[in-house]
Order: sequence, then structure tokens, then C-alpha cells
Amino acid sequence: VYQVNWLRTKALCTRWNEEVILIKHEMKWSINFFNHKAKEWLGHMANITSAGLTRHTCYAPRQSHIYHQLAAHAEDSFWKL
Repeated sequence: VYQVNWLRTKALCTRWNEEVILIKHEMKWSINFFNHKAKEWLGHMANITSAGLTRHTCYAPRQSHIYHQLAAHAEDSFWKL
């Protein structure tokens, strides 16, 4: 009985260690995603500006700024852990 409990506990510990590794990667992926979306909106802004759509030209930099802020906030929050 003692060996079975030890094996179950060891398996549980291994699963939690794996979960910690996955969460660290997910934190990096989130920051990369926000930065990618910010760059994507800057690309939209360049395309929209050449098309002459003024209202859209105002919207794209705002969206880019929002994604930059999300990336910065996520990075600050994640690295405090």
C-alpha cells in the first residue's frame, strides 16, 4: 500500500511540474501574440493610409497601441511571478 501511494504522489508531482513548464510557455506565447497583433495593426495602418481611408487610419494605431499595452501588462504581470 505504501509503494502505491508513493507512486501516485510521484505521478502527481510530475504532472504538476509539467503543468508549470506549460504555463511558462503559455505566458511567453501570450506576450508574443500581443506583439504580433500590434505589428499586424501597424501593417493595416500602412495599407489603409495608402487607400486614403481616414477613419480607418485613426482606428489602426489605436488598436496597435492597445495590443502593445496588453503585451507590456502581461510581461510585467508574468515576470513578477
